[in-house]
Amino acid sequence: MAKVYTLAVIGGGAAGLMGAVRASELLGGANVILLEAAPRVGKKLLATGNGRCNLTNQNMSSQHYHGDADRAAPILEAYPPKKIIAYFQHLGLLCREQSEGRIYPYSMQASTVLNILRARLHDFGGKEQCDFAVQTICRTPNGYSILSKGGMSVCARFILLCTGGMAQAGADSGYPLARQLRHSITPLKPALAPILVRDKKRVRTLKGVRARAAVSLWRGSKMLRQTEGEVQFTDGGLSGICVFELSREAASGDVISIDLVPDYSLSELYKITGGKLDGVLHKTLVQACPFERCKNFCFAVDRTEDFKHAQVTAGGVPLSQLDGSCGSRRSPGAWLCGEILNVDGDCGGYNLHWAWSSALCAVQAIREEAHK
Repeated sequence: MAKVYTLAVIGGGAAGLMGAVRASELLGGANVILLEAAPRVGKKLLATGNGRCNLTNQNMSSQHYHGDADRAAPILEAYPPKKIIAYFQHLGLLCREQSEGRIYPYSMQASTVLNILRARLHDFGGKEQCDFAVQTICRTPNGYSILSKGGMSVCARFILLCTGGMAQAGADSGYPLARQLRHSITPLKPALAPILVRDKKRVRTLKGVRARAAVSLWRGSKMLRQTEGEVQFTDGGLSGICVFELSREAASGDVISIDLVPDYSLSELYKITGGKLDGVLHKTLVQACPFERCKNFCFAVDRTEDFKHAQVTAGGVPLSQLDGSCGSRRSPGAWLCGEILNVDGDCGGYNLHWAWSSALCAVQAIREEAHK
């Protein structure tokens, strides 16, 4: 007779790894299996934070999230940064705080985080099964039967779906699985991505230039959002964290206004410089931007870069279809967490924090259900 696991975790990204580790610790590793479609787990985790893995952020608030942020708030409050940091320390990972509240592994290497999670999964006795691309999830009298594209099968009382999103060349295979669990998916779009502009010729002359600036996104006379930080001019558009944070709302025809000298008014700047910018801006910007435009250097939006260049997916399974522990209201015994849900965060560790916290919340509920 085939083994029936207590929990099968589908997806070996950040949420799936955290869920599998915690479940192995709470339920006993022999009762937990982690299923991953790729040859190894954690590939996208290695790329987070430019390879440094920004784990969380001390400045935690649901205001840093979009989509179903209000429904996500109780989970974020139940699992604040100090709890996430404490759990990682419990696993043996030392953390450090950098600028703007960002928390990183002390090694400043994403590989350290992945290694710790895999090591503890092994220590707790959990099983890791790679090259297992889930094709079908079926209800059974004992829970669920999970079938792979290669013909393999796994049975479990409970499932935790953590298949991620489409960002960074992620597959969309998780969304059909969510639909098999009778969930709908909100429209999906790239978020935290570079923005391409219409005036390719003008922006191309600035390729490689970086400037500290205040950046705002406009639709007609309405300002949609404003950010500050370093703008990077690319071959076809604009990049940098402050631009990424506009990408979720940006649409074709919107206008990005760049204030290249946010610390001074135009009149103050004129009094100091006499209307010259050669002592203020990069020489290439001086040539491209007239003095009177330095606080409103504008580009019309063409489009946001595609999913391959995005850090996260906006959209997913609505949280209204889940209970407060990320448990499915439509398929009892199933939980969903991480990027597959309609929650996406700003830059700065917020998306990884959502992965960790939603997984920990789900596993706590699974433990309680398993012991009934």
